[in-house]
Amino acid sequence: MLLDDDKGTILAIDFGGTKVIAALFNLQGKLLAKEKIIIAHQEGDKIVAETLKMCRNLFFSQNCLISGIGISTIGVVDGDYLRLVPTIKDWNQVNLREAFSLQYPNVPIYIENDVKAAAYGEVLNGALKNTKNGLYLNLGTGIAVGLTHGEEVMRGSHGAAGEIGYLLNSVEHNTSYKRGHAPFEEIAGGQGISQQIAKKTNVKMEAKAFWNKSFSEESELFQLKERILNLLSFQLSNLCILWDPEVVAIGGGMEAQFAYFADRLEPALHDNVPFPPKLVPAYYEQNASLNGIAQLLFKKV
Repeated sequence: MLLDDDKGTILAIDFGGTKVIAALFNLQGKLLAKEKIIIAHQEGDKIVAETLKMCRNLFFSQNCLISGIGISTIGVVDGDYLRLVPTIKDWNQVNLREAFSLQYPNVPIYIENDVKAAAYGEVLNGALKNTKNGLYLNLGTGIAVGLTHGEEVMRGSHGAAGEIGYLLNSVEHNTSYKRGHAPFEEIAGGQGISQQIAKKTNVKMEAKAFWNKSFSEESELFQLKERILNLLSFQLSNLCILWDPEVVAIGGGMEAQFAYFADRLEPALHDNVPFPPKLVPAYYEQNASLNGIAQLLFKKV
């Protein structure tokens, strides 16, 4: 489609573990419209169909031209497909580029991992801007980091740099990747937290509610909190020793509890890391992935 300074727009989409957000921006970066759908426990094909419908409604409401599409998604981007996606059923069988190209032919489409997109947003115009080395920590349905150097986000040899959900929690290997596990994510990710709560108490509780609620010291859930915080402090300390970031920015769904996490993580970083980084909330708060993919798209269209 032809670019138009008045009607040209970009479409930014963020596929998370429990929701999808789509937003339209004009070519000057102004947010025009935004919508959200909940996708918890749905399969990949249905999620794509509902997202395409949401996008059609967005464009209909604004009567605009599309100049480019940016897609942020959980999982490791491998060509037109995704790998390492345990939180959405059959997501590794979905071809996002093909699905969106059918609805929007001849429109450039860019796809990026959600945490890497968030890290780009923070390093280009957020909490990691002007840092030599930075670290974006995503605490959400899953858990991952974006490692930044200047304005670049490290990808690794297979696009899997920062997939810390697969970090081992101990020297034992009974919960390794080859055995179908993401050891750290199963303990500290939002989905894993809910599963642990259900197993211990037979109560359904989301991670946000868990972190917002106080428990007695004798409670199993108090002990679970302590275990998660201790493990998170341990893993983040090791990551900071490895990467030597100036700043660690926390985003994702748990960003709303930043002050709570900071009270525990900051002392651990100062105690364990030779050059402790500054710990800050993500500039884009819980929408870092959406804004990050939008900023990447602005650089390309």
